[in-house]
Amino acid sequence: MLKLKDRFGDRLSLKPWAVQFFFVMLIPTMLALTQGCYRQPNIKSEVPEMVWPKSSEKPRIRFLQTVSEPDDYQIRKGMFYRIMDYVAGFEAEALLVSPYGVEADQEGRLYVVDAFLKTVVVYDVKSNSYYHFDTGEKPLSSPIDIAVDFQRGNVYVTDSKTGAVFAYQDFGRKFIGFIGQGMLERPTGIAVNKVSSELLVVDTLVGDVLRFDLISHHFKGKFGPRDSSDSLHSPTHISVVQDGSVLVTDSLNFQVLKYDKNGNVIGRFGGAGDGPGYFSRPRGVAADSDGNVYVVDALFDNVQIFSHEGNLLMAFGEHGVDLGEFWLPAGIYIDGEDRIYVSDAYNKRIQIFQYLKEPISKRLKSVTPAKADVQKRTENTGFQLSPELQQLTFEIGSKEQ
Repeated sequence: MLKLKDRFGDRLSLKPWAVQFFFVMLIPTMLALTQGCYRQPNIKSEVPEMVWPKSSEKPRIRFLQTVSEPDDYQIRKGMFYRIMDYVAGFEAEALLVSPYGVEADQEGRLYVVDAFLKTVVVYDVKSNSYYHFDTGEKPLSSPIDIAVDFQRGNVYVTDSKTGAVFAYQDFGRKFIGFIGQGMLERPTGIAVNKVSSELLVVDTLVGDVLRFDLISHHFKGKFGPRDSSDSLHSPTHISVVQDGSVLVTDSLNFQVLKYDKNGNVIGRFGGAGDGPGYFSRPRGVAADSDGNVYVVDALFDNVQIFSHEGNLLMAFGEHGVDLGEFWLPAGIYIDGEDRIYVSDAYNKRIQIFQYLKEPISKRLKSVTPAKADVQKRTENTGFQLSPELQQLTFEIGSKEQ
């Protein structure tokens, strides 16, 4: 009884006679009836080799796997606990319905903000378990994005309807309070900047990036100063590069802005359009260990990759439901091992890819004189444009001149 109460808390309160009946009668019956209902751990065939670019060029991105339920992330509980989760309704809640924000930490936990379930689902490989954030008396209304301060075990979730950031301890198991309530109007993107020891929050409605101290959670200010050309128009997502610089998706200006750690604009790229290097509905943004910038586009159903200077390198993904294809992708996160996590919202899954880093001594540098400018923009990134993109970029540049 104590073990059951410890596991399920007040949601499972049974009388002594009920406990006896449960173990003597109900469990054997359920074991017999649910053999066809429970899916055994998936014996999955080998994942097909999928790399990008798909031409003869050196592969830069490799598909790894998808995650839509605990089994996909190699989390397989015993039959008893699976039955208990089923009775308590936990098993159904562990299936992703509308994933949006996504992040992973150094201990192997995968955090997924599910907009439909209005919670954060955590797949914990190390402990072979999954759980949901403690909502208690303060449930999430419209969760959007997530940021993890691994050093302190704190996790932050933006809620656009509540107009605040929900703060948790113990990696989401304990709610501790709100940040920015009464100050934020529609918080969306959120990120931890370890270099400046700040929590950065995007307010889409106001068009600002707010800075909070990572330890005290006190408000420190906003990004700026900005002139008219630097004004944000419905910013949505944010990410921090290893050097502390910050990337912000400026959705209705169809561009990505890059800031230094103090909030001053140091670069921008993109623009409205339907061709390579342009955006139609930019969403999540992230950077790999080489500083290459990845931008999700929900209308293109792909991820475009740019150099740290904002030059287009390549893209991967297209519209569809198969592996490596997207349907309204949203968030993106890149961990310390250069694994790329993309929330594929309408396909109800997280897709995971690997950036294939190459030693700089092996990077290709020989090009024809006519395309020397194209190669110059990519030679320090570990990528090489596919022949099609090289030709398209060269033609666009020639027309602009």
